[in-house]
Amino acid sequence: MQSTSSELLSSMLDDLGDGFWVLDVGDATVVDLNDAAARVLSRRAEELRGTRFGDLLVPSLPPEGWRLLVDQIPHGAAHRVVVSMSRPDHQVVTELLLSRRTAPSAQERDVVVVLARPPRWSGRHDTSVHHQLFDRAVGLLDDGVALIDANGRIERATDRFAELVDLPPSDLPGRSIFDPPWRSLDEQGVPLPPEQCPPAIAIRTGTQVRGVTTRQPGTAHRRAVGDHRWVHVGATPLRDPTGRPDGAVLTITDVTDVERLRTDLDRARRSDQLTGLMSRTAIVEQLESVLATSEGTEGARVAALHVDLDNFRGINDTFGATIGDRVLSIIGERLHDLPDRHVRIGRIGVDEFLVVVRGDGPSAAFDARLRRLAEELQRRVEHRFQLESFELRVTASVGVARWPGDGHDAASLQRAADRALTAARRDGRHQLRFYERSIDEHTRTGLALDRDLRRAAAQRELEVHYQPIIDLRTGRVAAAEALVRWHHPEHGPIPPSVFIPTAEATGAITAISELVLTTVAEDLADWNRSGAFPPDARVAVNVSATEFTQRAFVEHLAGILDHAGVRPDQLELEITETLLMRDVETTVDRLEALDELGVLVALDDFGTGYSSLSYLHSLPLHTLKVDRCFVGDLHDGRSETITRAILSLAHGLGIVAVGEGVETEEQRRFLIDAGCDLVQGFYYAPALPRQAFEVFLADQAG
Repeated sequence: MQSTSSELLSSMLDDLGDGFWVLDVGDATVVDLNDAAARVLSRRAEELRGTRFGDLLVPSLPPEGWRLLVDQIPHGAAHRVVVSMSRPDHQVVTELLLSRRTAPSAQERDVVVVLARPPRWSGRHDTSVHHQLFDRAVGLLDDGVALIDANGRIERATDRFAELVDLPPSDLPGRSIFDPPWRSLDEQGVPLPPEQCPPAIAIRTGTQVRGVTTRQPGTAHRRAVGDHRWVHVGATPLRDPTGRPDGAVLTITDVTDVERLRTDLDRARRSDQLTGLMSRTAIVEQLESVLATSEGTEGARVAALHVDLDNFRGINDTFGATIGDRVLSIIGERLHDLPDRHVRIGRIGVDEFLVVVRGDGPSAAFDARLRRLAEELQRRVEHRFQLESFELRVTASVGVARWPGDGHDAASLQRAADRALTAARRDGRHQLRFYERSIDEHTRTGLALDRDLRRAAAQRELEVHYQPIIDLRTGRVAAAEALVRWHHPEHGPIPPSVFIPTAEATGAITAISELVLTTVAEDLADWNRSGAFPPDARVAVNVSATEFTQRAFVEHLAGILDHAGVRPDQLELEITETLLMRDVETTVDRLEALDELGVLVALDDFGTGYSSLSYLHSLPLHTLKVDRCFVGDLHDGRSETITRAILSLAHGLGIVAVGEGVETEEQRRFLIDAGCDLVQGFYYAPALPRQAFEVFLADQAG
């Protein structure tokens, strides 16, 4: 320790009159000392450096004894012993305070710092110079420091300490920590009993207390009573020559800025920035907490409501994320006053919310309350949105699950609510569904159905049937619609109304579409070679939204037709109004690409979905199909009026009109009179396997 800083430190410590030693932790070799330490032994400092400190004691302390002594020194605390040290003329009784210090780098060694002074019981250095130097040295710290005696009274305290407890410095000396002149609050704001304060624990137990976080309210001296400061409080015990606790050093560190930052970060973590509702993390923790407090409480009930906005993706795709965010923000405002002490709401996804409800009493009454709450949620979401120059209408579907019947913990209760929501969405938009065991059975059935369906598509077990489309003017086949059929090896025929929705939900529809398009192209190629199919006729194929919106759909379709050697105008793709309006810009681009390729496009189920009248005049459509719900209900005057209007619209736009679901002569005659071009239905033929369809074509030709 020959550095300038060490020399300055030794010089300052000399002024205190106490001896200062730095010893090697391994063998007590004197690494350094100040002149005051050397004067106590009537020797020069240069003589003592490099000697063993244990040899200076009476009796001497061997290396084994030194190691035992070092083991008694608590980390971060001072250990006090009283020893006799050898002078040339006599012995001197000295009180040693030992503290271990770890080396800052691997190149340096660990040391024991020793402060040597006359024993405290033989009279303390209480000179004004001593106090001034103490205050000057400790005052450089940003922490507040106070010296506590064995009776728990404050001997000395720095101005910073007085500032943090908000009292005049003159009020502190002589005050007891067991009857403190200030109040300490725990992190929840509850007053901390004096016996639980760090200095009291340190004096009572003789152990060091580190970093206890408390709140120090103002006392109206410098700070208002409500002005709290967050502080870390620590206490290091001091011991008398017998080893008993003999006071403590109390430190207070201001951590208010750190705590405020932590509070702000925690608030941000627990709050959804866009809606102002609880975050996903916070609402799930709330559900777990409510379930934990309800466990074992007789009659307690808890519910989870999974709320999902219907077709919110369409808003983002059509109007952009900015409008979508504005809608979510407004919904947050509408739901803001709904929570009370028994209801909490959080946002758990882009357009999904979780509502946690706590209650008690009969299950029927609780269910009725949940239904009213769900309907109120739907009503608030559904209220029209006036944004800029247009209006939007948003609806929501809700799945409800209840504890303890539908789930035993937070995760299982959420899963049950999610399954109930999925079941509600199968029924359409703006639906409400409570969880039932049958939902799981339906889910398991759907999973098995999807597995079998994928296998059937891979092994080409699905069949393509063809339903003739008849020209009403000639009575001849003008086209055919390709329809997929599945005969399950165990369950027999499964209608498309069952397996197509499952395929669309799971993604298996892609494999089915690939099978149908490839089969139709191959069949058309065969018929072209044999002349079985009218040369100006076409085959219509239904295309799913999943398939249609794929980026390379048109290129892939062109490859299938080219490989089979089929003209593009022999294929007609049927899309629905729902698909058309799902993403108008993308759909229009795709339709124009199909038109350039030469593939025909039909708009299926017209009149049952969104209103697309404003787009019909600009879309490259070849066919407009009148849905079977209008054709099958022609005895109703309104259906007749709608059907005539659709046919008139199609003719005005130069589009071919097809009537679906024709089953009676009456329906056929009406469509002829109304000017319909083509019809299909059981009146002529159902969907037929390829061979049967070829027979039908041959009979027509004959």
